[in-house]
Amino acid sequence: MKKSTWLLLSAVIVASLAAPLLACKVPVFRYALERWAADDYRIVAVVDGEPSAPVAAAIARLQEADKLPLNAEVEVLDLSKLSEAELWSVEGVDDTSNVPVLQVFYPEKSDARQLCWSGELSVDNINRWIDSPLRETIASDLASGVSATWILAEGPDEQENTLMHTRLQQALATATEKISVPEGVIRRDEAARVIAEDPSASMDDILRSDIPLRIEFSIQRLGYNDPAESALSAMLEGRDGEITRPFVCPVFGRGRMAEPLNADVFSEAAVVSACEYLVGECSCSVKALSPGIDMLLHNDWQAQLGNKIVMVNAPAPTTATVIEIPAGKPDAPALDKPASEETLLTAAASSKPWTWQWVALILGAAGIGVCTTLALRQRKSG
Repeated sequence: MKKSTWLLLSAVIVASLAAPLLACKVPVFRYALERWAADDYRIVAVVDGEPSAPVAAAIARLQEADKLPLNAEVEVLDLSKLSEAELWSVEGVDDTSNVPVLQVFYPEKSDARQLCWSGELSVDNINRWIDSPLRETIASDLASGVSATWILAEGPDEQENTLMHTRLQQALATATEKISVPEGVIRRDEAARVIAEDPSASMDDILRSDIPLRIEFSIQRLGYNDPAESALSAMLEGRDGEITRPFVCPVFGRGRMAEPLNADVFSEAAVVSACEYLVGECSCSVKALSPGIDMLLHNDWQAQLGNKIVMVNAPAPTTATVIEIPAGKPDAPALDKPASEETLLTAAASSKPWTWQWVALILGAAGIGVCTTLALRQRKSG
């Protein structure tokens, strides 16, 4: 990994250190799973006039994909219907000699788009981008509560692949033994009791699903030049021209791919450090400030998590309300009926001031700004 990338990752760590009060107790991987929707890719079919029968079939398949639980937006772009000025704005098409073509763009960051892959506009290629066996397994692992799935992208040297797999297993075993779930996480079925006993407890510390909270890391091997996983390879390798196989990459949340580790910077300490971040307290509720980019997955997260998710719709009041409570009788009997869970959760959501969190967030943002500047300077000097 480039030194500038590590500096940018360090910015997040600096922010978390500068804003410890902002952290909630829910681990990063679990916070991402329950609260961060996957960002959308953009899949574009570019044609020039009336398409041939195979291209028309590919377009029909792409339009079918638009109805699937897929974190992607699809578009059919016909160059013959564009003005001269509009043609100049088409991304990734210098001339019409390579049209028709299928383009896949990464999710936008800061209103900027990056081309992930382009190739033949065919039904087979579209199907490869919609889904693949390895991505199905990764989504299943994450939805079951696995802390992170580590992808080992294999290179041409089988001996080197085996060595890296062994080293990764050892590093994850060390991380599992060393790391523990942060104290203070409130399980959903315990929320009412905890809040009744401690009204100052934070709603951010409550899990939103009944998926078991545990520390577990899985490894999935991505074969070298595996045609079935060509889309996944493009997603992993298209972000950074300096990635070389073999490398490893942790995936967490709803398919968030963190920065990969090349063999030349791979170490047990680096793997354990990444695991500590993923299992540590979530200090960054803003997804855009989290390192990495989402994977394109055909997975209905709402169907898998929706019947388990706890939704608490209780916005904090903007103004204080004074309520006069009449004095009770000294011998008044205590109420036998306990407050409902919904009442307790609502009261907790509206009882806590947030001014200190904004102060902490500003301090964290300042740390990110400093480290990002250093990263950019390093990139230019390199």
